[in-house]
Order: sequence, then structure tokens, then C-alpha cells
Amino acid sequence: MKIYKAGKQGNLRSVTLFHALARLGYEGLLIVSPEETFISVGFSDTVPKILRVDLCRDLGIPVIRRETGGGAVLLDKDQIFYQLIIKRGSPYLPFRVEDACRKFSTPVIRTYKRLGIEVKYKPISDIVVKGSEKKISGQGAGDIGGSFVFVGNLLLGFNCSLMASLFNVPEESKKMLTSILEENISWVEREIGIFPTLQKVEDILIEEFSQILPFDGEERLPSEVFEVADKLKEELTSEELLMEDTGKHHNVLKIREGVYFSVL
Repeated sequence: MKIYKAGKQGNLRSVTLFHALARLGYEGLLIVSPEETFISVGFSDTVPKILRVDLCRDLGIPVIRRETGGGAVLLDKDQIFYQLIIKRGSPYLPFRVEDACRKFSTPVIRTYKRLGIEVKYKPISDIVVKGSEKKISGQGAGDIGGSFVFVGNLLLGFNCSLMASLFNVPEESKKMLTSILEENISWVEREIGIFPTLQKVEDILIEEFSQILPFDGEERLPSEVFEVADKLKEELTSEELLMEDTGKHHNVLKIREGVYFSVL
């Protein structure tokens, strides 16, 4: 099980790389941050029902469907992703999904604490700030190939107004949605007043994940992983896949655990 530090990646590789690692049978922790702004939707989301696809296109904001759970989320350069790929049957992988999410949230909670923010795990996939209950990490999990994949984002900053503008809600509700996002989501700079470096957060995440998993050192991502990732981009951003009606009904948007907003 290796540690992969990919740094800043464009071409939507901050999502496609973990898919490629899992499909190729690699196991380990990938730390990566995107160079671009884009929307990532969950595997069961019906995209036209939740997003203003036309506006995303006009603004040049790509949309990609990941193969893990969770809802639609705005991702950009002010976020750092931790993406864990563990083979099914590993002794380090709890049987129940909630137990796995709880276990693998622990290093993230400790990372926030070392940055000066007290947070807690809120089942099944959120990490929230203690006291305010504001969501500060969105997480998801799923099976890809023969592996269990656990992914999340550490928010250094977040653009609530842009996210609100891209959701498919009535125009008169945009300001209200922006307000609700600001009331229920937080980020590192907002909490402590400073913007830590990517290197600092990377190092802390790796140290904390290494407390619960036996990594066999750091390694550069193999070239075949990039090749598969770039091919997967075409699949995961294809019109056919994104416009597919998954059968999921979207009467509300989930902002965080317990907080929802009505959609069109």
C-alpha cells in the first residue's frame, strides 16, 4: 500500500486518477488538488435535474460523474483531496461501510485539529465543525473494480455563490440558497483566518493516515495510471453518461446531514 502525492493536477485528473488506480488494482492513499474549477456528481445523480448544465457550459465549468457516493459538489484549486483505495478483503477495511467511513475520517479529523479547528464525524459521510455544525469536508465511498474507495475534500476555501448559481433552483431562490450554503458550510480560512499551504496540509494528512494504515513508503504515480485516467475522463464526462436518467428523484438538495433545500 503506497502513498501517492500528485500535487496540482488539471484535465480533471483529481477525480480520474483514483478511478484509474482502483481499476488497475493499485492500493494506497492519493493526495491531489485540482487546477481547475468543476462539478463532480455522484454515481446516481440525474444531472439535468440538479444542475444548470447550460450555465456550466457557458462558464466553462466541466461536469464529471464519479463512481462513488455523495451528491453534486463544486471543486476547485482551494481544496485538497484525500483518496484511499483498499482492496476488498483487506484486514484494514471494516466490513460495514459506516464503520469504514468512521475509521478513515479519523485522520482527517486529526488533520483539522492540527490546523487549529475542532471538528467531528457526522454519519455517514460528513465532517462538521464542533459547535456550529457547519460541514467542512464532504466525503463519499464506493466500490470500483475489486477495491473499496473512500474519498473526501479538505476545504481551504469555498465559493458558495458560484455553487448556488449552478444548482437547478428557481431564480428567486438563488440568494436564499447562497445564504443557506454560507450558514452550513465552512472552510479553513474562514475558521482560522489563514490559508495553509498545500505542502503543509499534504504532510499532515499523510502523517495522520499513516497512524492507522501500514503504508510502504511514497511512490510516483506510474505512467499507466495517467494513461487510464485520461481515457476515463472521456467516459466520465460523456454526454451519454451525464445526461442518463438514473431514476433518482431530486426533490431536495442535501446541503449537509439534516439540512436540505428544495429544487425545481
